[in-house]
Amino acid sequence: MPKDHLVERIKEARRFVLEAIGICDLPQIEATLKQADMELHAALWNLGEIVSMRPELDYAEADSGPADPQAK
Repeated sequence: MPKDHLVERIKEARRFVLEAIGICDLPQIEATLKQADMELHAALWNLGEIVSMRPELDYAEADSGPADPQAK
């Protein structure tokens, strides 16, 4: 799989996870989703993508609906 395709798939996965965080009302599930997002964030960073220093800041965007954590 080409790197650019892999990066797009990981970004898509983050969008799904952030959307789920925004609608989740179970603390343990929300914590698990946040951990999944942190791992996806680390994967992007390790692939050389420019990502925020604090991925948890993207969660506020999830509360208002689907967000692209990589949007600038």
